[in-house]
Amino acid sequence: MEESKIDVRSHLKRIIDSKEEKQKEIADKIGISASHLSKFLNGQEIALWMILDITRYLDKENEIEIMRQCCYEATKKNIKTAFEYAHSKKLDSMTCHLIGKTISGNNRELREWAIVYEWQLRSKYSRVYSEVEYLEMLKQLQPNSHDLKTLLLILEMLCFYYSNKFDLSLHYIQKISNMLPDIKDPFIRKAFLSRTDEALANMHLKYENNIEKSREYATKLVETNFSINSATNGYFILGLSYLYESYDKSAWFFEKGIGLNKSKDRFFVADDLKEQLAILNLYWDKPVPKEYVVTDFIKSVIKQDSLKKYYDHNYYSAWAFYFDGRREASREKLLLSLHVFCDKKDYFRANLPKIELLNMGVDYNILKREVKISEKGNHRDSNNFSNCISICV
Repeated sequence: MEESKIDVRSHLKRIIDSKEEKQKEIADKIGISASHLSKFLNGQEIALWMILDITRYLDKENEIEIMRQCCYEATKKNIKTAFEYAHSKKLDSMTCHLIGKTISGNNRELREWAIVYEWQLRSKYSRVYSEVEYLEMLKQLQPNSHDLKTLLLILEMLCFYYSNKFDLSLHYIQKISNMLPDIKDPFIRKAFLSRTDEALANMHLKYENNIEKSREYATKLVETNFSINSATNGYFILGLSYLYESYDKSAWFFEKGIGLNKSKDRFFVADDLKEQLAILNLYWDKPVPKEYVVTDFIKSVIKQDSLKKYYDHNYYSAWAFYFDGRREASREKLLLSLHVFCDKKDYFRANLPKIELLNMGVDYNILKREVKISEKGNHRDSNNFSNCISICV
């Protein structure tokens, strides 16, 4: 379907006419009243979330094209839902169109929504992320709308989440959870819930080391399938959660995530998951298939090169210490890996060097002390950390 030629009502009406079901039967299955379906097909405006449910029932394959047109035509009544739909589907050009349509208008609430979605776009493409600056921007707004107040709390929560301040994120999620039931639009409520569920799935696994709770939220993300991002996150967390338990289950979930991200604009997500699959194979001492070797770091690990150049890398440092420590049977490097993982509050992956160290006979109480110090956020100096290493060696 070509976007410029879509007549949404005529298109959906033709599909209904080709079915044996009556309009009332279709409306009942969708979960809306027959009068709303009739109004829409006869040219009247109904809630955008209803149009989305109609589209998903009648023509799921062409949902994006149909809803893109509906968002483009959205009036004041549906602008908020259109903003969140465009955001959830990564339709940045549509978000820009909606911003241009509302940011200079007379409606204060819609102007504020436009400002917030403009900030989200800006932060998405910004090379330098400043937590302080972003929080200051959020605090500039004093919205009256319950929905926008909830969204601002979500953005504050995510701000702390991406800065690894998980205790603050969890505090915000509790406040958000109390506000979600009062959001009247079902789509916006689901969208906001999906954002918090993604954060919870990650935090329960990495921060709290609570595998069961993490899988619960990750499974919910997959089953709800709210967006490609949320479903991918669900598969990623499920795959990671089985890292130590089952190679086959872990690989299956990672591969499912890769399958969702085959389009050219999603290759970077697929590559991230392929790297996780490569790490899984390396952990289980299995050969790494060529299609999973997508980064120079993985190439270096496979070739058993020294990973020293990655020791100061923001992302790879913990992995570099782990793989070098494992290959060299170096307690010092494994302890450094444990320290860096804990410093990032990734206590689930901190189990990787911990397992190796325990197998090497390092005292469990020393490892426990190392984790506790990191949990408190105390950044010890190099002498103190060297003392800890010397005890273990």
